[in-house]
This record gives sequence, C-alpha cells and structure tokens, in this order.
Amino acid sequence: MHLAEIDRISNNTYSYFHSARVASKLVFTILMVTAFIMSDSLVKGLGLLGVILLSFWVSKIPLGIVVQLALYPAFFSSIFAVMEMGNSIVGGFIIIIRAVGAGMTMALLITTTPYTDLFSFLSLWMPTLLVDVFMFTYRGIFILIEKTTNLMKSMRLRGGYHSFNILKNARNIVGTIGVMIITSFDMSERMYKIYSLRGYHGGIKSDVELWPFRIEDVLIMLVAIGAVIGVNIR
Repeated sequence: MHLAEIDRISNNTYSYFHSARVASKLVFTILMVTAFIMSDSLVKGLGLLGVILLSFWVSKIPLGIVVQLALYPAFFSSIFAVMEMGNSIVGGFIIIIRAVGAGMTMALLITTTPYTDLFSFLSLWMPTLLVDVFMFTYRGIFILIEKTTNLMKSMRLRGGYHSFNILKNARNIVGTIGVMIITSFDMSERMYKIYSLRGYHGGIKSDVELWPFRIEDVLIMLVAIGAVIGVNIR
C-alpha cells in the first residue's frame, strides 16, 4: 500500500483538505461513508464517487495512489457483487461502488491528515493507552517494512530464492518470517527503552487545534451534508 508514500503526501502536500482541521475532515468522512451506505441507485453512487474523485484532485493526490487505493475494496467487494448479480446486475455494481466509495473516503482522510494529528484528536476521546499503542504500532510498521525488504534482498543475493524449487523457497520464507517475529519483539523493547529515556511515562500530549473553523472546514462539511441530502432525494 506504499504507507511511506501516503505518510509523505499527508505531511508534505498543501491543499484545502490538508489545511482543514481534523474535526471537520472526520465529519466529512463520516457523512460521506453514510451517504455511500444510503445510496440505493447507480446514478447516486456514481455521483458520490465523482465527489470523492474531485476531492482527491483538489487535494493534489497522485492518480496512481488513488487507483491503487481503489483496487483493494473493488477486488474484495466483487465477490459479493457477483453473488448479487444473480438477482440484479445493477445491484451488484451498487455494492462495488459502495465499497470503493467508502474505502476511498477513508483513503482521502489518511492521505490528507498526518497520523500524529489523527492520534492527537483521538486522544481527546479514547483511552490514552490505546492511542499510544496505535501510535507506536504505526511507527513500527515502517521499520518492519524496511527490515523485511532488506532481508528479502539479502536472501535473494545469497541464493535463498529458487524459481523452480517451491519447497526450498517455502522453507526460506518461513525462516524469514521467524526472524522478523524475533526482530519485532526486540524492536518493541528497544523502542520502549528509547521513549522511557526521553521522558515517556504514558500518554502523548495532544496539541491538535479544534477551533475556530476556517473557510475550508465549512466548505468540506457543506459538501458532505449536501451529499447526504442528495442521496435521500427521491
């Protein structure tokens, strides 16, 4: 999913969505997902999908990232869509549009909001320990991805991968997974010691700004409200 690229885009890109406050973007996300769930026609679903695609364009998110993020919900929802197409072809397409739309709405949130801002906002409503776990887990993912990539390269360079020897490849991959499990435990202990030495005693301070709303906050919330009203018009 190119998490590092998503993290870079959310932190280093400037747009109306990026500059909006976390609270307004969460309201937008909740309302748009609700609108996709409530949409009961192909036209309404495509209209909502157009709003999300336009939002990606306004947010200056690369088209390649948008397409890759859309493929995941499209693939998994297609299984249920095929079953529904036995009764209604249109109903099957509506299922796919709902899944893709909801997934892309969440993707819009994470590509326009730094994870530190999201977790800071969540810390206002969720237990501190749970928020800290999310924060450390998110950071650890990037470290493990880099270590896994380096380990796989090392395995190939040392002849650990053979195109026509499935059993040997499986044995080497299992060994690689075992090494990564041990590495993850070691990394979590070292990370805890590092944070303890830097004064961490439980709880990351939140510095997220909730007020006042700016023009971009009002605009994106109005768009989401309009979407919910639109899907309920008969």
